[in-house]
Amino acid sequence: MTAAETGERDAIRAAVDRLLDGTPLRSTGELTIVQLAAEAGIKRWLLTHKHRDLAEQFQARVRLLAQDPPPVAALKKKISELEEDNTRLKAADAERQTLTEFYAHIVNELSTELDRITAERDELLGNVHSISLAPSRRAPN
Repeated sequence: MTAAETGERDAIRAAVDRLLDGTPLRSTGELTIVQLAAEAGIKRWLLTHKHRDLAEQFQARVRLLAQDPPPVAALKKKISELEEDNTRLKAADAERQTLTEFYAHIVNELSTELDRITAERDELLGNVHSISLAPSRRAPN
């Protein structure tokens, strides 16, 4: 094995470790052969033709994990939390909307009742005038 091949294999092994640890430097972090090649800084055909054994070992380790790499798992967890928060906020908003409509109805009824009572009062007091001072206390004209 040449020094170049040894260097490629070392780069591939290091890339495998970084991808499986969820700490990619040069790739998206997806657990694919294409991203492994990008992470190792080599052409994809080197993995599929020249270093097929390392590619197969990588794929076997990925299958054993049967899960997402840590960054993807963290993002999926965050998405799940945000979806739960969104559901909770939608329920709270619906409750507030119901209460707002109820309060608006009550305010409308109270306003209508106040207008009715004010009109009755004005009708009853229409002929009543206030007397500011008794006749004996009024200033002479």
